[in-house]
Amino acid sequence: MGYLIALFDRLAVSREMIQHRHYTQKVDVYSFGIVLWELITGMLPFQNMTAVQAAFAVVNKGVRPIIPNDCLPVLCEIMTRCWDANPDVRPPFTEVVRMLEHAETEIMTTVRKARFRCCITQPMTAD
Repeated sequence: MGYLIALFDRLAVSREMIQHRHYTQKVDVYSFGIVLWELITGMLPFQNMTAVQAAFAVVNKGVRPIIPNDCLPVLCEIMTRCWDANPDVRPPFTEVVRMLEHAETEIMTTVRKARFRCCITQPMTAD
């Protein structure tokens, strides 16, 4: 339960969980997509919002973190598929793992050249 609270504090929880609806393993897939964004950007999502504002934006407006322009397309696809508003559309973890394995070489060569984004001053979420 402590882990769940930590994820909610960081707003890496899915719409159905915020709304206290029935949910499946796909809430974890959503969280993975958000955590992947955090790893890529070096930031926490929705820094320009309070927790209540962020929860409202995720549930009612479909807001997601902004993906950097220089993000690898394969990682962009994984994130956006993982945080789809419809849990039935989110891929199972077996598919996420396959996508990551197929992109491993591209990810590894790009990551070696990448710089950390933690120094970016502007929030990377849309209001």
